[in-house]
Amino acid sequence: MRIGIIGGGVAGLTTGALASRIGHDVTVYESSREWGGCAGKFERGDYRFPAGATLGMGFEPGGLHERVLSYLGETIDVRPLTEVMQIHLDGQTVHYLQDRDLFLAELESIFPELAPRIRAFLNEVWTDFETIRPLFETLPALPFRTIRDASVAIRAFRPAQLRSFRKLYRPLGTTLKRHRLNGTAFERVIDGILLDSLQTGAREASHLLAAVALSIYHEGAYYVDGGLYTLAHALERSIRRDDGKTILGRQIVKIERIADGWLLTDRRGRLDLVDVVVSAIPLEATAQLVTGQAARQFHRQYGRQLERSQWGTFSLYVTLPEAACTGRPLFQQVYSDDLPSGHAFISMSDADDTRRTERPERTLTVSTHIDLSEWQAWKDKETYEKLETEWTERLVKAVRRAFPSWTGTSSVFLPGGPGAWVKYTKRPHGAVGGYAQTPQQALFHAASYRTNLPNFYVCGDTVFPGAGTIGAMTSGLHVARALGSKL
Repeated sequence: MRIGIIGGGVAGLTTGALASRIGHDVTVYESSREWGGCAGKFERGDYRFPAGATLGMGFEPGGLHERVLSYLGETIDVRPLTEVMQIHLDGQTVHYLQDRDLFLAELESIFPELAPRIRAFLNEVWTDFETIRPLFETLPALPFRTIRDASVAIRAFRPAQLRSFRKLYRPLGTTLKRHRLNGTAFERVIDGILLDSLQTGAREASHLLAAVALSIYHEGAYYVDGGLYTLAHALERSIRRDDGKTILGRQIVKIERIADGWLLTDRRGRLDLVDVVVSAIPLEATAQLVTGQAARQFHRQYGRQLERSQWGTFSLYVTLPEAACTGRPLFQQVYSDDLPSGHAFISMSDADDTRRTERPERTLTVSTHIDLSEWQAWKDKETYEKLETEWTERLVKAVRRAFPSWTGTSSVFLPGGPGAWVKYTKRPHGAVGGYAQTPQQALFHAASYRTNLPNFYVCGDTVFPGAGTIGAMTSGLHVARALGSKL
């Protein structure tokens, strides 16, 4: 079966690797010159920067990334973290520790007046995660579109899960209020953690998905040598090893349904005929490619998702001298009232990570969520440059708080606004991370990987289960299963 996969991010490469392994004729088309999409990389002189954060999850034994890589016979270099990150908030530093009990003790020492309530709250969400863990391990696809989709969930069902399922449509804000933690500094800590993983704050996030997000770091958190792009490269290697084709710099601009299958047209007018299409780009981008009656069907199915708003990301890529970085954590969150999301996330290369640089310096990727409506006129060069300058100054302040001895000198000083995401990853309007995982938009209200079109699938961060490399890989796995993979 000829399978054309549009998009060389983690989702598309996962589908391609698993489908190639079972003998399908796979071709992956990536419009840019790098694999990985939002988890890709770029280079400036002697420095290599991950496009996004490099904090890895799912590499523990039994974790999704470990399971897929092991099945494919691939490995990448990761290092477990005992301290996931440091969170700087209101003059205090919270050490986010991988060990659950130690992290709870840390929170109780930072917020002694809230200690009993924090313990009760975390015990509730951690217990809910343990209850639904069988579902997390079997990875059923929501919403159910076929008997097979439902059967995967049924096999993982346990009667004890009914109590947790009663919270299916509960926002985490309700849980915080029940524990009298709403409006507290602890809520702000939770808010930043969830915004990075669920694209929404603590009050609006789905309780059950928040339970997963607040437990996942305790399953295992990792520093990935080089960056998460190495995961994408491992998947791409596997495709080629199994005789699949992977093509960089090939932008598909039209998807047309014809009698013999699907006709793909690239921007140079070259045509490829495939039996199956897997669109591993955002739903908004997919909607721009499909033509004719197929386009109308696609819009009818995903119309609600296509109307949803998304966050954008503003990033700053800098280098710091080793002296300013010694003794500082590899990952930090800095809370600030002058950022719309309330915080910035900083990931730093390890001292001996020569894949990032061989110089006595560290490379930093600093990012924060932005409201894309503020950037609506970003095609106006003067407006864009003004916003870019303002946001750069805000992130420089965050870096100074995280690295107090930094003098401000840097060998590389490169801002990246939504225009960069449009240019290099073809994200419509620069939106990154998919939709907010609220009860009204997540789980059974999420976008299915199965379209109503014959032999046409979608995956990536705008499809269930959402953002992050684990979410993207999961959606790619769902498509691969539909194509015959037994993983």
